[in-house]
Amino acid sequence: MPFRTENERPNMSLKSFLKSKLFLKQIGLALLFTLILAWIAMMIMSLYTNRGQAIPTPDLSGRTVQEAEDMADERDLRAFVQDSMYQKGVAPGVVLRQSPAAGHNVKSGRKIHLTISSVSPEQVELPKVTDVSLRQARSLLEAKGFAVGKIEFRPSEFNDLVLDTQYEGAKVEAGTRLDNGSTVDLVVGKNLTDTESVIPDLTGLSFDNAQTILNAKALTIGMVLYDASVVSSGDSVAARILKQSPVADSTMIVPAGTSVDIWLGLSTEQPVN
Repeated sequence: MPFRTENERPNMSLKSFLKSKLFLKQIGLALLFTLILAWIAMMIMSLYTNRGQAIPTPDLSGRTVQEAEDMADERDLRAFVQDSMYQKGVAPGVVLRQSPAAGHNVKSGRKIHLTISSVSPEQVELPKVTDVSLRQARSLLEAKGFAVGKIEFRPSEFNDLVLDTQYEGAKVEAGTRLDNGSTVDLVVGKNLTDTESVIPDLTGLSFDNAQTILNAKALTIGMVLYDASVVSSGDSVAARILKQSPVADSTMIVPAGTSVDIWLGLSTEQPVN
């Protein structure tokens, strides 16, 4: 039988240990422990890097571009102009809208997109709306950014067709470039031969609602007056009809095309004659 020296025994013992289940178990535990430590480190780093980064966006509306940029910089955010649009009564270069909106929580370095007021309104070509129905003309104009103003009915064999377009009291042709958002008046044909109607009660209604009701009865809006409470374009939209002439009378029959004068305001008191 071969005789093993003492120097050979440790080597054989190490080989046996490396092959033993105990060694493999210890290796597995060491790997598991390492993975756990790595996971804990990642969680700590995540908590540390995200701490304090939920920043509410400031309200930049009404500010100049420079003011908006400064306010954003103070919060470690970035503001830049993305678009511009004309708004009557607002000075050029003032912030009208922002995205994300004010108060929205964002991370440090987030960009805030600004829409500012432009120097002048965009010019848009007036579409051709003559020889089409009133409904179609309204859709064509609104699709281009125009508003439909006064509607005047005139006797015509072409019932409910637009005969003419007017801007600020003067005839205007298709293709004319007008400010975006301009109000265009329409002249509409109406077979008035045997058409009669009664004057409806318009008090308490907005201008648009009153116009819709009158159009349905083949009547028109005549003179439009606002009282002293209306001082801005926003007030004119919110204003309600305080008085009308002729007054509502279910017993009085008037011919189609009759105009009704209206007085609007924000107050509840009727204007004095």
